[in-house]
Amino acid sequence: MGLRKTATCGLLALSAMAVVACQKPAAESDGGSKAAQATANAFETGSLRAVVIGDALPMVQKNGDNYDGLSFVVLEAIRDQMKTAPHAKADSFAIEPVAVTSAREGLDKIRSGAADIACGVAFSWERQRTLDFTIPFANGGVRVLAPEGNDGTPGSLQGKTIGVVQNTVAADVLARSLDDAQFQFFDTPEQALAGLKNGDVSFLGGDSLWLKANRQATAPDDALVPDRAYSRSGVGCVVGDSTPHLLNVSNLAIGRLLSAYIDNDPAVRSEINRWIGSDSAIDLSDQKISTFFRMVLSTTAQFSNK
Repeated sequence: MGLRKTATCGLLALSAMAVVACQKPAAESDGGSKAAQATANAFETGSLRAVVIGDALPMVQKNGDNYDGLSFVVLEAIRDQMKTAPHAKADSFAIEPVAVTSAREGLDKIRSGAADIACGVAFSWERQRTLDFTIPFANGGVRVLAPEGNDGTPGSLQGKTIGVVQNTVAADVLARSLDDAQFQFFDTPEQALAGLKNGDVSFLGGDSLWLKANRQATAPDDALVPDRAYSRSGVGCVVGDSTPHLLNVSNLAIGRLLSAYIDNDPAVRSEINRWIGSDSAIDLSDQKISTFFRMVLSTTAQFSNK
C-alpha cells in the first residue's frame, strides 16, 4: 500500500495514565496567526501534510518516492476520516509527505504550521507542552542493540560509546539513565543504522520497535537489551495547536482502526500485521496486539465501526 510523494491520493503494556495523558485537547487556534492560517485549510485543500524521516521501520519505509509503513496505515485511516468530517470542504483528500532530515526539523514544521501531522512519534512530557498527541497505536520502549555478552544494564555500558538519533525520546532517556556512557549523535535513523552496520559504533540505542525491525539487516548477531526497557511510552501522532479539528478526527480514525483490528477485520489485520505482526521482524501475535488495542480503547472511549 505504498504512497507516491506526488500522488493525490515491545507492544505489551501501557499504563492508563499514559494513555489519558496523550489526550490533550487541541488548543483554540488564533485566526490572526500565520501558522493558523497555514494549517486551517487542511480540510479545504484536501492535502494532509505528513512529516516523514526516511526509513524508520516499522513506522516508515521509503522506496524511491514511495512511502509505506505502520505510520501510513494510520495516516490513510485519518485521511479517510477527514473525508466524512462535517467541516470538510475539499472534493478529495490526499497525504502529502513532507520529508525532513531530523526529528527536530519535523516537529518544528508542525509547530510552525508548515506541516499538519507526524505519526509514529513517542510520547514525552516535553513534547506534550507544544504539541497535541493522539491516542497511541503502538507502545515503544528504550533499549540498546549491543554485542553478544553485554546485557545492556548501566554497569555493562559504563565507558561505552552509544549511537543515538539526536533529539529523540530515546536519546534523552539514555542520557539521563547512563551517567558513565558516551554518546555519538546521528541526525537520522538511517545514519544511525549505517553507523552501527559500518562499525562506527558498537552500540545503538533507540526505540525497541525500531531496533528490532532493523536488527536483522543491520546487526543480526547483536542482542536487544536490557530485558526491561529503560522506559516505555505510547506511540501515536502529533498535531499542532493551529490545526483545527485534526486532533479529534485523528483520534476517531485511530480508535476505529484499533477497533477494526480487534473485530478481526481481515484488511486491517493484514495491513497492521505486515509491520508488527507475527510475520514481521517485530513478531507480535494477534492476541498481544489486540490486548494492547483493547487497553487503549478501554481507557479512552468506546468505538464502533457500525
